[in-house]
Amino acid sequence: MSTRMVTHNRKRAGGAAGRRGGAAKGRPGDGSNAEAADKRVGRPKGTGSQRVYAKVREDILRLKLPPGADLDESTLEREFGLSRTPVREALIRLASEGLITLLPNRGARVTPIDISDVPHLFEALELCQRATIRWVAARRAPGDIAQMRERNREFLAAAQQGDTERMGETNKEFHLVFARACDNGYLGRFYEALLTISLRLARTVFAYAPSAGDSPEGYYMEIVRQHDAMIDLVEKGDVEGADALARKHTELFKDRVMRYINSARASAVPLGPAR
Repeated sequence: MSTRMVTHNRKRAGGAAGRRGGAAKGRPGDGSNAEAADKRVGRPKGTGSQRVYAKVREDILRLKLPPGADLDESTLEREFGLSRTPVREALIRLASEGLITLLPNRGARVTPIDISDVPHLFEALELCQRATIRWVAARRAPGDIAQMRERNREFLAAAQQGDTERMGETNKEFHLVFARACDNGYLGRFYEALLTISLRLARTVFAYAPSAGDSPEGYYMEIVRQHDAMIDLVEKGDVEGADALARKHTELFKDRVMRYINSARASAVPLGPAR
């Protein structure tokens, strides 16, 4: 074997050993064992960040983290076994949805619900809901109609079981079908963001305020009836009729929320820290 070939083989062996050694040792600050495990089993990049995002988002929407609650990055890092970067990425994503507020050098805080902003939310929700359903009625597809009916059946089942948490989720899923079916990514994403904020508002108010003398069963069944009517109008391609019903649907939600907020015990609703 020539001297050149021996030298070449030594370089290849040394390079391979270096790569193996580097992979075993890792680089300082690359993350925890949990992140390394994610890579070993072939999980996609960003899995850790997604886990933090999904769990914190769920806790906010289920009121395990109420409005105004503080979020400590170090605590989240320890809880999920992650480094600072994926935790920060998850918090930035939550902040983009308006669910938390990032605090300089202090972690984050669950965004308080400002009563003065609620009428503005209703304005935006009504206009977005109407614009979305108009495009859905104009661009509908058979598959969209089938999904709408299935999501409404799921909402009805949750209502019949009295599962308010499931009702909130299935109602949102019903409207997310419209967000996708409108075939406009910008409008769909905006609508989804408003639905998330609306779900949080509804859960916060309904969880702490009294019923204000109305019938929850009657309210939920009216939602089911309006959903069915929306689907029928969309299936027929009745743009104007769908628009009018979307306005009525927003008014139903608005009326219920405002009656809860204006109830005698509204001061007990934890909308955020006192100013």
